[in-house]
Amino acid sequence: MKNIRHSLYLFLALSFVLLSGCTKYDFVETGRANGNHNTTMWEYFKSDPYNWSLLVRLSSRIGLQDVFEGKSSYGKEITFLGITNHSISRYLLKKYAEDHSEDELNRLKQEKQDALFDILADDLDANEAKAFILSSIIPKRAITLEEFKLGSFIEQNGVQERTGGENYTMASGKVLWLYTFKDAYAGVPGAGRLHLYIVSSDTKKKSEIASHNIRTTTGIVHSLQYSFTLGDF
Repeated sequence: MKNIRHSLYLFLALSFVLLSGCTKYDFVETGRANGNHNTTMWEYFKSDPYNWSLLVRLSSRIGLQDVFEGKSSYGKEITFLGITNHSISRYLLKKYAEDHSEDELNRLKQEKQDALFDILADDLDANEAKAFILSSIIPKRAITLEEFKLGSFIEQNGVQERTGGENYTMASGKVLWLYTFKDAYAGVPGAGRLHLYIVSSDTKKKSEIASHNIRTTTGIVHSLQYSFTLGDF
């Protein structure tokens, strides 16, 4: 079993390196993206398959398209903490390593090389996929980066100290604590770039947003870093 997992984790690492080599620099590093889209969030996702094709595939299969089109009970506008292809594919590979044999993996890789992640996405349990996506949605509100509350997060010896920020109940019912923090600039505290962070009430993990204020006609997307993995909150 260790050999099986080692082989797949090596494959995962190589896949991630290859994907990262194609990263769009402004999307990941600067926090800037093409911020205004005169389309629904769903159409925006479909227009950028590099980042969102697996999200579109999962949402279509489990009936969540209407959420991103502003047609669901979650509201005409939502705030979405965007889980990109990198995050989804990393989780799918890890899950496959835990549930299948090395022979099954090799056969899948040989037969479905170009569609590997599509196959794995289609095999993901519908309830699990739904929980991941709904846990990334703040319903009935389109919140910009600047509207989130300033806060601070310190963890020492396993003890977390939080100030400011705000708790949000996501569409899944999960509670996430979000806060913003400003870097120092030229030696002046709070004069630098504004960051947005998420801390899970379940996993206690902290995640950072990579790109902010991607505006659509049905809400705002704040895209998580490519290093985020499903299940981190």
